[in-house]
Amino acid sequence: MIRFITPGRAARTGIFTALSLAVVVPVSAEQPASTPRMYAPTMVRPVPTPQVAEPAAKPTTYPIDLPTALRLADANNPTVEVARARVREAVAQLDRARVAWVPNLAFGPTFFYHDGVDQNRRGDIFNVARGNYTLGAGPTLRVDVSDALYLPLVAKQHVRAADSHARATTNNIELDVAVAYLDLVELHGLMAINADILDRTEQILRSAQTGAKAGLNKTAADVNRAATEVNLRREEGIVLRGRTSAAAARLARLLLLDPSIELTPYEVAVVPLMLVPGEYSLEQLIQTALRARPEITVAQAGLTAAETLVRQAKMAPLLPKVQADFIAGGLSGGRGNDFSPFQNQYNTGVALVWSLDNFGLGNAATIRGRRAGQDAAMYRLREVEVMVSSQVVEAAQTAAARFDALEPAQEAVRQAQEMYRKFRESSFGVVGPKAQFDALEPLTAVQSLNAARVQYLQQVVEFNRSQFRLHTAIGQPAVMGLDAAVPQPVDVPTVPGAMVPPKPIPAPKPVPPPAPPVVPTARR
Repeated sequence: MIRFITPGRAARTGIFTALSLAVVVPVSAEQPASTPRMYAPTMVRPVPTPQVAEPAAKPTTYPIDLPTALRLADANNPTVEVARARVREAVAQLDRARVAWVPNLAFGPTFFYHDGVDQNRRGDIFNVARGNYTLGAGPTLRVDVSDALYLPLVAKQHVRAADSHARATTNNIELDVAVAYLDLVELHGLMAINADILDRTEQILRSAQTGAKAGLNKTAADVNRAATEVNLRREEGIVLRGRTSAAAARLARLLLLDPSIELTPYEVAVVPLMLVPGEYSLEQLIQTALRARPEITVAQAGLTAAETLVRQAKMAPLLPKVQADFIAGGLSGGRGNDFSPFQNQYNTGVALVWSLDNFGLGNAATIRGRRAGQDAAMYRLREVEVMVSSQVVEAAQTAAARFDALEPAQEAVRQAQEMYRKFRESSFGVVGPKAQFDALEPLTAVQSLNAARVQYLQQVVEFNRSQFRLHTAIGQPAVMGLDAAVPQPVDVPTVPGAMVPPKPIPAPKPVPPPAPPVVPTARR
């Protein structure tokens, strides 16, 4: 049994607000022209007359939540629409197979003229000029009874397979959209963590600079050490912003939206979501998937169609081909150009034809070929069953492991916060007999806090990803999972946006120089 253990302590969830910051840097006419940022949303072209350049337009952003994204994927995604078009095509082919017994309606004129040598039925050769003109209409029937009986059954399985393939495509696209949305949420959470850590490292840098001016730093490299960490966090923030824009573009592509519109998650708060209850065993999940997965239905329909084709090949020599015609109309003809008036005529005929292809050798080869196709369809079904079972086990085991990792991940964040608090309250390293400022331990605390927060956020997001994968693996679309999703209580927020900002780090206070020693005076 796979069980997801819910933390027993009180649940605390926070609502986090994403803040969009726009920075405008004015450039005076005397300053040299700076290199424009690559791939800027709006390119400012030089104008022939000097004038004040208008500020570049800010990139358009659009907040979106997961239910809206899933609905848009179901309505706008071209891959889903292609699969649905294939269903309509299969239905049309089924309708075509069902009307094989319905005769065709043929009508039209015919003109014939001959001038020269001809031969009659007795074999006599003679010269003649003759012709005729006919006009007729009527039903005609050309049908292979085996096709009329079996091809509708095959076409029905094709409709079943196409419909199941469309459902599988929709489920996969919804899963891709859910994962892409979680990627976007994760990156926004990483940006919030980066902003918090950058603020802490900048405070340490200011303290180190103050300590350097007062001559209280333990080493001369403390300022360099803190400045290095600040620039690393700034670099990380720039890279995260680029990754966030790329993730927004990927989500927009799946939703068939303008990729220049940057999508932002409506909520940044990330909590573990339980879509599949943890009390189900692996065997129960696998059996559910084998019954519900549309990919299984596609393979089963293919096997049924192959079996039907084998039966048709066996029965083909025993079933006739039907030919029937009834043409009514008129005929006008005669010698030379002397045509008679139109006169009524009727032609009718019916034929039943049995045939053995290549004296039966062709029929035997057809049966062997279709049996091979049946074997391939059987192996394909087995392959899909193994694939589905593997996907269920993989997603379930990943979800269980990620859920079990949530508690130590939260504890790591708590310990890192406590370590940071202790360093802050102890004046960040003003220790020892010389009361020197040491930036190494505060920076170590900040680095540990950053690593713990990042890993905790990734654990929660990956747990949610595995839940959506498991929900899809058992044959359920992601949009249905949102209705049954149960948020799991956590003690530690995943992003620091809702937390109280850290108190400013106090700069090391200059220590007054020791009083000069008192020199005793000689007694007289």
